[in-house]
Amino acid sequence: MSQRKNERAAWKRQRKFDRDMLRSAMKSLFFGIIADRRKRDGFTMADLAAFTKTDKGRVSRWFKGLPNWQIDTIADIADALDVDLIVKAKDRKTGRVYAEYGVESPVRATFYDDGATETRTRIRASQAQAIYQVV
Repeated sequence: MSQRKNERAAWKRQRKFDRDMLRSAMKSLFFGIIADRRKRDGFTMADLAAFTKTDKGRVSRWFKGLPNWQIDTIADIADALDVDLIVKAKDRKTGRVYAEYGVESPVRATFYDDGATETRTRIRASQAQAIYQVV
């Protein structure tokens, strides 16, 4: 196999892995929220089905294997769980973080007497108003 074919095959494997990880992360996020709500409020998959106006079987299939949800489905689930989603993207090469309100810029600051430093993210107050938190 030529080097180009090897690179193409590696790219396809990486793309599939990245997509599977995103699907898994979304599923785990929602399942974790549902588990917490089940403990606190007795929330069930039947409740989720009722809120999303679908049947319990379909909701059950959403959480088996790796889901291939459309954006509307993700929004419906988040709405049914009464949560807002925070969307960010991180550049793999530079580490720069992008959010719906713009670029977050890391800032170096000293926090300890021994001179150790940590990287913190600084955003303007106007940007902070645009941040939604998962409750």
